[in-house]
Amino acid sequence: MNPWILFLICAAVITVAGRMISHASDELAERTGLGRAFIGSLLLAGATSLPEVAASASAAYMGAGNLALGNVFGSNILNMVLLVFGQCFAARHILSNVSPVHATSAATGMLLSGIAALALVVPQPYSFLGAGLDTWLIAVTYIVIMRLLPGSDQQAEVAATSELPQAAGGHSTSLAGVWLRFAGSALAILVAGWYLSKAADEIAVTTGLGETFIGSTLLALSTSLPELTVSIFTARMGAYDLMVGNVLGSNIFNMVILFIADLFQPGSTPILSTGTTGQIVTALVGLVLSGIVIVVLTLPRREEGRRFPWDMAVILATYLIGLRLIYLAG
Repeated sequence: MNPWILFLICAAVITVAGRMISHASDELAERTGLGRAFIGSLLLAGATSLPEVAASASAAYMGAGNLALGNVFGSNILNMVLLVFGQCFAARHILSNVSPVHATSAATGMLLSGIAALALVVPQPYSFLGAGLDTWLIAVTYIVIMRLLPGSDQQAEVAATSELPQAAGGHSTSLAGVWLRFAGSALAILVAGWYLSKAADEIAVTTGLGETFIGSTLLALSTSLPELTVSIFTARMGAYDLMVGNVLGSNIFNMVILFIADLFQPGSTPILSTGTTGQIVTALVGLVLSGIVIVVLTLPRREEGRRFPWDMAVILATYLIGLRLIYLAG
C-alpha cells in the first residue's frame, strides 16, 4: 500500500479512537470515583501516548532509532502546542484557571528531558538488561516521582472535578462495558500507531527529508492526534485541569518510551547514544517550552481580555522557531 495512504488511514483511526477514549475516560473518572485529575494525568495520558509507544518501539525494532527518538522528543514539543489549540476552544485563559500544582508535572518533564538531553550530548556505551543506563535512570526516576505526585495532587483533583458538570440520570452502559470501550479504543490506537511508524519510515526515505525531521514533525503530529482530540474536547467542556494534566502527563510518560524503545532496539548500543544534533535541539526546545509553562503557572492569576493570551503566542512562536532549528540541525 502507498505509505501516504496508509499514513492517512492510521491517522484517521487514531483520531476516532482518541475521541472515544476521552469519553470513556471521563465516564470512568465519574463512576469509579478516581477523579478527573488522576484520570487525566495518569490513565488518560498513558492511553493517549500509546501511539508514541507503538511508533517508537516499532521504529526502534526496525533499526530506525532516529525516527523513534524524533517521535518522542517531537511529540513532547508538539504536545505543548496543544495548549494553544485548546485555548482556541476555551472560554477563559487556560493556564490562569488551573491548579498551580501542574507546575510540578511540567518540572518533572523538564527533569526527564534534561537527563535525556545530557545523554545525547555525552553518549555512554553502558547497558543493563537490554537498555542503556541512561534510559534506566529515566524509568526509575519516573516511577519514584509518580509515587510522590498523587499526594500533592489533591488540590488539582478537587479543581478538576468541580469544573465539570455532574451527569444527570443513570448510565445505559455497565462499568465493565465502559472499561471494555476504553480498552478497545486503546488497542485501536496501539495497532494504528504501529503501522503509522512503518509508513512514516517509508515517507522519510522517499522524500529525502530524513528520519529526524519526519519523526519530529509528521510522525509526532499523527501520534499526538489523541492528545489533540482530548484537548479540544476538554477545553470546550471547561475542564482545564483535565486538559493540562493530560498534556503534561503525556510528556512525562513519553520519556519512559525511550526506555521501551531501547529494549526493542536490536544490538547492545543504547538508543540515546545513537542520537543526532537534531535530537539534542528538539530536546532543548522541549525544555524551553516546559519552562514557559512553569513561569506562567507561577505568575499571579489573571484574566486575559484577548482571545489569544500572550503566553500562548510565545509558546507557538517558540515551537515554530524550534522547528526551523531542528530542520537546520538535520
